[in-house]
Amino acid sequence: MSDESQTSSLYKLPTYIQLTSVLICAIIIIVGFAGNIMVLIVVIRGKDMSNSTNIFLVNLSIADLCVLLVCTPAILVEVNTGPQIWVLGENMCRAMPFVEATVAHTSVLTILAISFERYYAICKPLRANYVCTKSRAALICLLTWIAAGLLTSPFLFMVNFEFDHDDDSASDREAIPICTTEARDTWSVVYISMTIVVFFFLPVIVLIVLYSAITHQLIHRSRIKYDSTAGANLYYQQNRYQVIRMLCAVILAFFLCLLPFRLMMLWIVFSPLQKILDFGVERYFCLLYFCRIMFYLNSALNPILYTIMSSKFKKGIMHLFV
Repeated sequence: MSDESQTSSLYKLPTYIQLTSVLICAIIIIVGFAGNIMVLIVVIRGKDMSNSTNIFLVNLSIADLCVLLVCTPAILVEVNTGPQIWVLGENMCRAMPFVEATVAHTSVLTILAISFERYYAICKPLRANYVCTKSRAALICLLTWIAAGLLTSPFLFMVNFEFDHDDDSASDREAIPICTTEARDTWSVVYISMTIVVFFFLPVIVLIVLYSAITHQLIHRSRIKYDSTAGANLYYQQNRYQVIRMLCAVILAFFLCLLPFRLMMLWIVFSPLQKILDFGVERYFCLLYFCRIMFYLNSALNPILYTIMSSKFKKGIMHLFV
């Protein structure tokens, strides 16, 4: 929200935006938290679940839990107090955009790591034995958080937390806390543009290339005729197909859920202020909360996709209730 918003005319969200946002976010938090906790338990307890791919999926679940426990609850407070009033304090004001961006960037880097791991396992199996190890996967997960945190740190300098008075209020009235994230300087505009390119559009191109090569390799192998003694090989091949389908669904869901938020960021950064004002306050906040909810929704979708598309995850989750 831009600093041009005036506290003299604090905007109150329509009831339908409040109720819809609260209901959807509550469902996302409950379903997402339960699902991601179950994913962690299944991978940790499962004897046949300890592999490099699942270590990366655990990293995604940790990132999703950060969104669900830090970012999503903020909407529940914000829609009730009003989008121009920030009651969560200066620390949360600075943490929110930093955590959102760090988690998104960590997820992208983890998805790229999973995809390269699958590429080596399927297209270069001779190198996979020493490239795709569990210890290396754990190290890469740690590095994704460090890299994402460092590359996201400029957001901390774009956050502005201040207290202001309603123009119509008395001078001794309690000040109104305001939290804004501004990108009006040249460096901030360039930075946001570069992060969207590097952590969104460029990974899409890389993933298309990787999964095209993986798909081509799997199709080529599927043409090989298996005799009656090669049942294990056939099962192994089918299991790989299942893993690839699951990963493609996870990747597609991630980028589709994040696309509206990224496009809106570009629109806010590059559109003249007057065009944003002409768009209308109510439509602006409808679009804003839709984009944010779509981003948070991805954190609840991943465990559902694992369960639907992976027989191992489905079996592991079923064992939790037996």
